[in-house]
Amino acid sequence: MNLELELTSQKIMDKEFPGKKPGYDPLEVDEFLDVVIKDYVKMEQYITDVNKIVMELQKTCKIYKERLDNVEVQNEVLNEKLSNISENDDNVSLSNIDLLKKISLLEQALFKAGIDPNSIK
Repeated sequence: MNLELELTSQKIMDKEFPGKKPGYDPLEVDEFLDVVIKDYVKMEQYITDVNKIVMELQKTCKIYKERLDNVEVQNEVLNEKLSNISENDDNVSLSNIDLLKKISLLEQALFKAGIDPNSIK
């Protein structure tokens, strides 16, 4: 995704044109090229900044993709455990599974509050 330009601000600044009598006014050409150089400098800085942002976003995207993959694996493991529980135990009903979910949510709330549910007796 590199933008390769033939001109750089330095090449424009260093460019000299041979003078011819029925030609352009060298001062006007110089003034115009100064404007072009300023634009090139701004564009080069912009490209550098955008490339840095793109690299940071790619790193962040990679991190979140890895997290998503890990969560999907954990979800699959938990779904497998849940299906094994409901298939293997005749005493397990949907209400028991709902109770387990509620207990899990309550434990999470305790952890967020700074209380270890295992220490409660």
